[in-house]
Amino acid sequence: MNGFSLLLGIGAALGLLQIIRRVPDNLSLPWTGAGVGLLVAALAGARAAYVWLYPAYYTAHPESVWQLSEGGLAWPGALAGALTAFFIASLFLRAPLGVAADIFAPMFVTVAVTSWLGAGFSGTAYGAEIHPALPWAIPSTEPEGALTYRWPLQLVAALTLFLLAWSFEHRSANWRSFEVRAGVAGLLLAGHTALFSFWRADGGLAFNGLRLDYVAAALLAGMCTLGLIVLGVLRMRASFSDEAPGANRETWFSPRE
Repeated sequence: MNGFSLLLGIGAALGLLQIIRRVPDNLSLPWTGAGVGLLVAALAGARAAYVWLYPAYYTAHPESVWQLSEGGLAWPGALAGALTAFFIASLFLRAPLGVAADIFAPMFVTVAVTSWLGAGFSGTAYGAEIHPALPWAIPSTEPEGALTYRWPLQLVAALTLFLLAWSFEHRSANWRSFEVRAGVAGLLLAGHTALFSFWRADGGLAFNGLRLDYVAAALLAGMCTLGLIVLGVLRMRASFSDEAPGANRETWFSPRE
């Protein structure tokens, strides 16, 4: 087992513990099972996206499609798989999307942190080459065998994401709206991912010149933004309801006397 697989497994286990911590004891089993389903869907999506990006190789070597030990995962595919499974899980659990997102969000963040750390072992998502005399220069062996020194992008990304998530968790602990908390957390994750993907020296995954990491981050940010807008509109409508406590009986369009 290589370092990336080990760290990814640790992140998945810690993420499932986050789910157990957020739900009542009598609901921990179905919610944890759903979390496992999301992780499996993310892994399948990551592998499917990688195979799709390199069709020539996998057409010539179809047996390698299932050999995950060889590596080859694309995180934008993991996001697509996890989001698909998320909507299905919400239906089976009969939970509002915002509440379900708030419960599952820490698992995704934890896996993202350990994935950045694991990228250092797999030789991907590395930073720019810098002078070896700098104290933060990290030795890196290139695929060609040459030794270079690089900015520790993976380590900095993992550390900043962890600190960002920890700070947000404490600051938002008293928020009454789970939906808002989940939406803001998704925006923070999308922004962090886009920023550190921009600093990747390996160029990231691309299709016809289009950086897929940017597309995936934009998709996540767009979904979170749309969710927050819909939530705001629904709350605004509820505040004008006749049944709402202290509701304003006037409409926006009724003249004030």
